[in-house]
Amino acid sequence: MTRAEEEKGIGLLGGTFDPVHNGHLAIAQSFLESGYLAELWLLLTPNPPHKTDQKLSDYDLRLEMSKAAFQDVEGVMVSDIEQQLPKPSYTIQTLRHLADKYPTEKFYLCIGEDSLREFKQWKNWESILDYCELLVARRPESNALELDPVISQQTHFVDHDVVDISSTRIRRSVIKGQDISSLVPSQVHHLIQHFNLYKN
Repeated sequence: MTRAEEEKGIGLLGGTFDPVHNGHLAIAQSFLESGYLAELWLLLTPNPPHKTDQKLSDYDLRLEMSKAAFQDVEGVMVSDIEQQLPKPSYTIQTLRHLADKYPTEKFYLCIGEDSLREFKQWKNWESILDYCELLVARRPESNALELDPVISQQTHFVDHDVVDISSTRIRRSVIKGQDISSLVPSQVHHLIQHFNLYKN
């Protein structure tokens, strides 16, 4: 059976998106073009348990930037559902909530190769696979990973030409007064300037 003949699912791409940038748009496009997804939900994370030492920008500002960045991208929905759930924002908690709310939907957790390498360190990783399959963006030249068989049988790979941008780099560039207009969508650049973000 071809991918087109199978039922497509909903991709879940989580992150703090502080700020959202062109690399996020590129990886979202790779997931959308994979053939696995009917649509992609961008889940904006309020309090990621693995980033407790990072001071995040206001959630509503990050939400506004994310919606601005993806407003013209067909098939993407920016969601604040994790803001409504108990903190910190564990993936397993979000998946249980979504499975309960949308019991007939098939979900794919969309992650990068680095996250796949660390997947067994995630809270309740085995339970995560009860609720979704993994859709992993990898560089075309990447070597095969040695995966736990339980993970491997629920993992699908999507070729992706990585755009070498990070939110950390953007924040540091703003502090230094450097131009970031080529790194973020124009709408996001405008909001960063308007709200004077990342200056300190």
